[in-house]
Amino acid sequence: MRILSMFDCSLDNIKDNLRLVKSQGFDAVQISPLQNTKDDNSHEWWMLYQPINFNLGNRIGSKDSLRSLCDEAKRNDLLIIADVVINHFANLDDYNFLIPHPNCDPEIKNNPSCFKEQRQIHNWGSRYEVTHFCMGLPGLNPNNKLVQSKVIDMLNEYIRLGVTGFRFDAAKSIALPEEGCDFFPSITYSMSRWLPLIYGEVLFADSDLISKYAKYMKVLTTGDYYNRNAIIKYVENKDSYLSKDLSWTRGWPVDKVNHDYYYLAKEYPNTLYYARNYSNDWNAWKSESVKNSNLMRVRGK
Repeated sequence: MRILSMFDCSLDNIKDNLRLVKSQGFDAVQISPLQNTKDDNSHEWWMLYQPINFNLGNRIGSKDSLRSLCDEAKRNDLLIIADVVINHFANLDDYNFLIPHPNCDPEIKNNPSCFKEQRQIHNWGSRYEVTHFCMGLPGLNPNNKLVQSKVIDMLNEYIRLGVTGFRFDAAKSIALPEEGCDFFPSITYSMSRWLPLIYGEVLFADSDLISKYAKYMKVLTTGDYYNRNAIIKYVENKDSYLSKDLSWTRGWPVDKVNHDYYYLAKEYPNTLYYARNYSNDWNAWKSESVKNSNLMRVRGK
């Protein structure tokens, strides 16, 4: 599976490029979160990760434009993967970063049991902190049944509109059944139909942790794992390129990215290529180098 991440691109723009995406050897397109955000007038890249609810429609497109994109993707034999934010809601501001924004879903906002402990993660090596504390935003309690039901409703609406897969943002911060949380089995078994591709973001993880998440989905990771079909590898993503805290690839020339992607595609059946938005390098995914990387391996081998 070769996935093109077209981060922060409008759905109409993605639709216009689908034939080329297919000819470049990609099997799927990952779109940005479509959830309502706390400020639709802001074009900060991270605003798409500050949702106020589980309703669909923001600056990248509407539900109608998503349906049209999915219809065109089906005609081109491509999957559309929706990036979904299920771990947190938008905050009030930079000084009150663990307080939910006033426009957040009132049913959740006014229910303290819907949120994690109002404490910031400091020790990323502690599973308790990672799964119970907050990542600089008001963390949602994944064990809460109201939260789960609203996530399920959103996922099934995506499916009705034609989406054929999901990326779960910050999946590593959601505990697993053996840690006392039934979130992932609850939502995956409640989807209205089977989907060909679901993966969760589990970064900086060892093989033991990857194996636990791999029971429920493929794992998007920088780590390695004995079952290479269970993971999705990448050279860079939006965080490594855009985040002020994690931007380890921002200074890399695109030729290096494409070179490293070639070796990933050579060794791993599932890869993700990030189209560098906000950059003159956005068109790099259209190169012969990327096309050859995608097409040189038999899928799943």
